[in-house]
Amino acid sequence: MGIFNKFKKKGETKPNFYEVDSIEKVIELANKNILKPLYLMPLRFNGEESERNRLFVPQVVVELKDRYDDIVEELLVQGKVNGYSCSPEYKEKSFVPSKLTIIAKQDGKPIFTETIEIW
Repeated sequence: MGIFNKFKKKGETKPNFYEVDSIEKVIELANKNILKPLYLMPLRFNGEESERNRLFVPQVVVELKDRYDDIVEELLVQGKVNGYSCSPEYKEKSFVPSKLTIIAKQDGKPIFTETIEIW
């Protein structure tokens, strides 16, 4: 039995966070190690360690985003990009994003785009 089974609908392979509709419920899941903090603008890219830059997602999403941020960092070092954004999308009233879209740009033109489907 997987850790996310409680949050899945029958037949689904992804967790279901529809009922996580308050910050209190998010904190409760974080305290149970079901959700972990993720910074939209990574701290290594001078992102702020603040509530408006932080959201909570499953650990695997934190790890996947970190891999994509490694790719973006390499593009930055190579001078191929000079802009970055990570935008969450939400379903219904959930406080857990259903999707993250990461875009690295050069002079406003997207160079690298990845979407992480969370649930």
